[in-house]
Amino acid sequence: MSVIQAEALGFAYQQHWVLQDIQLQVEAGEIFGLVGADGAGKTTLLLLAVGQLQPGRGRIQVLGQPADSPQLRAEVAYMPQGFGLYQDLSVQENLNFFADLHGLQRGVARERTTDLLQRTGLHGFEARRAGQLSGGMMQKLALACALLSQPRVMVLDEPTTGVDPVSRRAFWRLLDGVRRDGVAILYATANMDEAERCDRVGLLSDGCLERQGTPLQLTGGDTALLVEIAGPAVRSRRTALEALPEVQLVFPIGRQLRVWLNPPATLAALQTRLATLAPDLQARALQPTLQDVTLRDLALHGGEREA
Repeated sequence: MSVIQAEALGFAYQQHWVLQDIQLQVEAGEIFGLVGADGAGKTTLLLLAVGQLQPGRGRIQVLGQPADSPQLRAEVAYMPQGFGLYQDLSVQENLNFFADLHGLQRGVARERTTDLLQRTGLHGFEARRAGQLSGGMMQKLALACALLSQPRVMVLDEPTTGVDPVSRRAFWRLLDGVRRDGVAILYATANMDEAERCDRVGLLSDGCLERQGTPLQLTGGDTALLVEIAGPAVRSRRTALEALPEVQLVFPIGRQLRVWLNPPATLAALQTRLATLAPDLQARALQPTLQDVTLRDLALHGGEREA
């Protein structure tokens, strides 16, 4: 059985369904990235996974038990957005507080705290108040506090929001170590660079998991072709390109346009069309990134739901 397993899961606020028919499995030693824009339903799904909300339909289990089971409290660590560290307490005092909260014996708490201070790079900062830490160091402290109970499951809600890229990479190095320890991690993010570091990814749009798979599967398993078009005043040609029968979607990226072609259209067919329409433009095939795929899914499936 998967560590986290959701079946036909749905949730509604009043009469509005914000999650619909969610099918999800997360395995031990796996980071599952839940990717979506603000309002897609990521936080709601995480709250269901930690038992703070009850499903309106279907079910969600963690370690074979209902997600709201009291027996899971020591097994599941949850880091919400703006994780609740005590700003006026020092690094050491925050760790001591969370050790007491989990009922750890003094010797066990001391051993785990020493280990986590070393692993997170916070050794030497024990006396510094949490409110005086940088954003990256504060997130490391939050992770250390969450790991004190040695959980088997971690649920993280956009933990690196507002953190600089260097600190984000350091945070992910810590997560890689947690994953190697066999912990299952459900990780919500809107950052595509982070999503590509996950073992598997689910693209959440408007309350529905549109696609799931490894980053490679999501970026390479499509028959549609992605093409970059560049040249003088290329952005002004967007409307003309969208009218071509080969073209499915057009996105402006910097000074270029990225164009998804309708299967089975080819690059050669588009180049032939451009030779007549706009001979000063050049087209070349691209390997899609996860961001490209996500934008395409949002444009296609979001439009279908609105209709």
